[in-house]
Amino acid sequence: MKIVGMCALATLVFCSLAAAQATRTWVSGVGDDANPCSRTAPCKTFAGAISQTAASGEIDCLDPGGFGALTITKAITIDCDGTFGSVLVSGTNGIVVAAGSTDVVALRGIFIDGIGAGINGIRFLSGKALTLERVTVFGFTTNCVDVQTGTNPGQIRISASSFHDCVTGGLNIATTNTSTINVDLNDVRIASTGTAINAGNGARVTIHNSVITQNGFSVNQPTLSAGGGSQVVIFASTLSDSSNTALQSVSGGWIGVSGSTISYNNLMFNTNGGMILTGNDNVGFGNLGGGSTSGLLPRL
Repeated sequence: MKIVGMCALATLVFCSLAAAQATRTWVSGVGDDANPCSRTAPCKTFAGAISQTAASGEIDCLDPGGFGALTITKAITIDCDGTFGSVLVSGTNGIVVAAGSTDVVALRGIFIDGIGAGINGIRFLSGKALTLERVTVFGFTTNCVDVQTGTNPGQIRISASSFHDCVTGGLNIATTNTSTINVDLNDVRIASTGTAINAGNGARVTIHNSVITQNGFSVNQPTLSAGGGSQVVIFASTLSDSSNTALQSVSGGWIGVSGSTISYNNLMFNTNGGMILTGNDNVGFGNLGGGSTSGLLPRL
């Protein structure tokens, strides 16, 4: 009878905890993490709200505020569109995504500020997919967005977002195995970083309708670098004002660029053992050097 009673009590506790998690919670600049995170009694931080939000649920920003660093371990949407929602950190990462292999994470309308002392703005370590919409990341000592995925590399979709003033780079993409990670950038601006986009092994990156400008702080920091085993496709975009190389590929790396403008860079292309294919519809002007390519993109 005692065992039965204990089991019943454990089941009751589990059900009570599950019931306490809402599918939609709220944060406010004047909230309190002791609250239930409802619209009328919002929480103060993302960390406080996520513990009361069910998997695949949503955290919404009720009014302006700074909502603190966060580690995400489950499917979640955080939406601050319509108000000012920010994360301000020093000496640590802003938002870390370490979710399950079937979890989809979406961040919308969030400003992430490293105030010149944060490490990475966003780190994507695991999850099925990460979507960034209208996200601005700046002021970090390493990368604005750092991707370090393992056996399930996931997918990344970034739109209408801005990354700037991150010392090492804007978007760093690396996997710890040969699996392919697909990254799509649409209407993205990357400025004043080291290497704007560093595509590592297994990265398959598509860039369109984007502006990549004023990047490259040292001779070893090209605007865009395609490492061995990576593929990068660029169209209808601008790569400009780099004191170094606009596009660089290394052995095993591949870059295709079409319908884009490449201007005011120290050097347009550096194959460096890899491949760079261009369309005959690109525009280049104001560059100090052209560099060499591997030929033209095939026409269909």
